[in-house]
Amino acid sequence: MHPLEVVRGSMENWSEPELGALAVGMHKARESCTELKAENFSDDELYDLAKLCSFGQDWNDANSAATRYMDSRAEPHRAQAFALSINALVHLNGVDLAIQTSQLLLQSMPYDAEVAYAIRYMKDYLEQAGNQMARKLAEDEHEKIVHALQQGTALKAAYGDAVMGYGLLYDSAMELAFFEKFAGMDEEAAATAAECDDAVRSATALTAEDRQRIDSVRLQFRLLGTKLPEVAVTRSLLSAAAKPQLPPGFGEGTVLVVFPDWCAQCRNLMKTLTEFGKVNATTPLHAYGLMFHEDEDTGGQAPHAPTFKELQGTETFVVPETTAQTFGILDYPTAVVVDRNGLIRFIGMLPADAFSGDGYVSKVIQRMVAAAHARGPTQPSGKGGCPAGASAENQCI
Repeated sequence: MHPLEVVRGSMENWSEPELGALAVGMHKARESCTELKAENFSDDELYDLAKLCSFGQDWNDANSAATRYMDSRAEPHRAQAFALSINALVHLNGVDLAIQTSQLLLQSMPYDAEVAYAIRYMKDYLEQAGNQMARKLAEDEHEKIVHALQQGTALKAAYGDAVMGYGLLYDSAMELAFFEKFAGMDEEAAATAAECDDAVRSATALTAEDRQRIDSVRLQFRLLGTKLPEVAVTRSLLSAAAKPQLPPGFGEGTVLVVFPDWCAQCRNLMKTLTEFGKVNATTPLHAYGLMFHEDEDTGGQAPHAPTFKELQGTETFVVPETTAQTFGILDYPTAVVVDRNGLIRFIGMLPADAFSGDGYVSKVIQRMVAAAHARGPTQPSGKGGCPAGASAENQCI
């Protein structure tokens, strides 16, 4: 089911009738929300109003209803009400208030699946926005999520049916180690990862899916700071004359986006990825898509011709399926970012607008350069990097 879940998880892949039905439902929800007042409701009906207004994207009224429910101290949906308030505040550009609400959620509610999902949402939002508070929020959560890992089982909600699988719980706990590693805090990252791994030792009945997720996260963490492995390329889709190999230089940074040919939102990303490379050619920054074929029924043959045609003229290379395994990639699109010396400095999921303007990829590269300065001067590789002795401020990103 994983390929289907990945594709259906992006609204870019929804059909016009589905998007139309969603728009109608949201419009009706918004109309209903504006006709109702939070002060006229209590208990479950107040919580239902918060959900209704959220679906209608009436963020002010959604936050008002959610906050009133939280303040009422009603228990069944209090954690979910916090989550609705956090989401509404993010959409209202009240990021500081959303962070404060997240911290209050951690302080005032038992740490269960609802809390874990709400905090993960906020960590991921802050990370993709380039907000350093992502690491602070992960630090605030760390003791609680490690304690949850020590229980050796999936994390369930105190009320309701929400469950965070053990593999995903470990993944979320390890976000702090990744944030620290991204920031050049190598010793702190190693200590955080060790705490998470120690906690996992108490788990004795993990599912195959949980083990796969844990192994993937561990592999990706180990890869940070190491040399980029050799990437085999069988075809370039840039042009018929293009060589089927990655260019030798890393420039001031190189972004590799790994994805299977069935990932429609990943394919859509290749146009903005290619434009990103053109815009940053003088820096230089490089960006390449690494597409593989995953359908075993075809005996590992190359993707179908329509896929080739769709991506013709983009900086996309066809690679073996084992490329995803090399980087421990389970979800798509996932980027691997290397510095001028070919050392891996980032592995993570990308949003749809990652390459647009000052999007997530630009923020990742800016942080990578800042972390390099914090680690101390390093010599460029001589392959597309800044000249030795060049001023990073004047000649590099």
